[in-house]
Amino acid sequence: MGRNLAESARDLRMVLPSGALDAIARVEDLLVEVAGRAPERLVAPVLEALTAGGKRLRPILLVLSARMGEPEWEGLLAASVAVEILHTATLIHDDVVDKAESRRGKPTTVTAHGRETAVVTGDYLLAEAFYGLAEIGNPRLVRVFAEAAMGMSAGELEQYRSSGTPVGVEAYVDHIRMKTAGLFRAACVAGGTLGGLSLRQIDALATYGQALGLAFQVSDDVMDLVGEPGLMGKSVGTDLAEGTVTLPVIFALEEGDGAVIRRVLEASNPTPELLEAGIEAVLATEAIKKTEAWASGKVEAAIEGLELLPDGTERAILEAIATEVVGRDA
Repeated sequence: MGRNLAESARDLRMVLPSGALDAIARVEDLLVEVAGRAPERLVAPVLEALTAGGKRLRPILLVLSARMGEPEWEGLLAASVAVEILHTATLIHDDVVDKAESRRGKPTTVTAHGRETAVVTGDYLLAEAFYGLAEIGNPRLVRVFAEAAMGMSAGELEQYRSSGTPVGVEAYVDHIRMKTAGLFRAACVAGGTLGGLSLRQIDALATYGQALGLAFQVSDDVMDLVGEPGLMGKSVGTDLAEGTVTLPVIFALEEGDGAVIRRVLEASNPTPELLEAGIEAVLATEAIKKTEAWASGKVEAAIEGLELLPDGTERAILEAIATEVVGRDA
């Protein structure tokens, strides 16, 4: 499914228009400032979390969406910072639930500072994100991000409840629509709103953002089975080993050696041999090919919707981001 999106995002900064690049650079500075004003005991974990090398894809989507209109600079920066803070808060809480030891090749907040500090750090960042949004003075932005946060919470709980239990495609798509795609959608809608775009154009951005988020998550699903550990920041087969049922696994269960795959999903700590057998059972089917085709269909429909938006560099980059996710030449 193409290059890992982390690599793509690094390349993306090289082609951003100067104004967008300036905004993202300023976002980096403001994230450090957020850490500096945190309560003393939280300064270190907040700073580590906010500067851990994220792709900044969500702020980039927000900035590009806004620049298709005429956004006000300070509001644009505040919303871009807020979306990255909200994303970071959810990662911290995810790591607490998953008992994850590392992320992006570094110790997670829960590993470095303990469960209690990690939970409080995530809570603080959630509050900081909505404080920043409230300062903009646009209730619609607060609502859009609140809906995304509610969806992410519900999606995470659903994933925890269904761990190790096979689910259908429809149920899985509903899950990732809440857990991953919602914040992509919110970033694009917020950008369009700040740019003063029409309701039809904002709806097109919403459709694009949600489809991109779905494809992004499904791309990660594939990379978990066929990716390189160094690029992914985690071992191959991590999702499968943790009992997380992903789209390629769902497809594989429909046509492959379901008994082996189920044994991996149901094992609390599968042996390396069992995990390898499970991965091989998935790869022996058409599951990866079906997953890539599914993602391609979602993204192609989203790109068609962008035709309602002003033609220019920003729209071209949004299209390129989408094509990169599904592995086509951008």
